[in-house]
Amino acid sequence: MKKIYPTFLVLLAVAFSFSCKKEISPDLEVTVVRNDNSPVAGVWVKTSAPNAVFGILQSDVIDAARTDNFGKVFFSYKDTRLIDIALYRSNNDTVIIDSASVLLEVKRKAPRSGNTTEKKLVFR
Repeated sequence: MKKIYPTFLVLLAVAFSFSCKKEISPDLEVTVVRNDNSPVAGVWVKTSAPNAVFGILQSDVIDAARTDNFGKVFFSYKDTRLIDIALYRSNNDTVIIDSASVLLEVKRKAPRSGNTTEKKLVFR
């Protein structure tokens, strides 16, 4: 009986440690800089999904935002996504200055920890 009691306590502790983790939705932080790493304010970053023309797309994937004074812009998503990021001079511009793709995943973490992916685009 004494050998079963410590084993039971260990199993109970393991069960509680896994139950404390929650699914954290992904956030994307894009920083726009010049070649000398100085921030670029007032340019547009747009997100979309690869091959978006060929299928049904959820509306929160396509988004656009203007960078702040620190050259940063933030996007939040509810589930795992593969996102294309493009940098434009203005909102109506069609010329892409820089682009990248990033996989944003929902992760199981402690409730106070974040799930932010950082990406840097260069304004040339």
